[in-house]
Amino acid sequence: MKKTLLLITILVSTISCDLGDDVNCFTPPPQFNFDLVDATTLENLFLNDAFTEETLKVYDETDTEVNYELVLYNEKYILSLSEIGWELEPKTYTIELSPEVSVVFQLDMDKVTSDSCTYFEVETFEIEDYENEPDTSTGIIQVKIDLN
Repeated sequence: MKKTLLLITILVSTISCDLGDDVNCFTPPPQFNFDLVDATTLENLFLNDAFTEETLKVYDETDTEVNYELVLYNEKYILSLSEIGWELEPKTYTIELSPEVSVVFQLDMDKVTSDSCTYFEVETFEIEDYENEPDTSTGIIQVKIDLN
């Protein structure tokens, strides 16, 4: 009798469980990662000592500094900007490699809610003056800078 009562209790509990139809989820904005390379040789500009982390600055259009990390990944230094993309207004960011060389880009994000999930979509991402291409497997954006 106890086993039957226990079995009925388990069945009722299982049947009455919410199977997650109303599960909420949240995905933050993507992280923006840059491989800054010489346009001719494709050498990473931090590995070949063309630029150093000491001279590197990242800031927005109001001259507010933006946090960044310079990370060694697959034998290249990758500039990682993980804190941008939260603002839904169009923004302009500058990666200043030296007083003479800067990479300027525009970013416009949109916050989307669909099927009880909230996530961010890139509406506009444009780098001024430099050829660039994203690596679709890693998401790293290679920026080709002509130093000549």
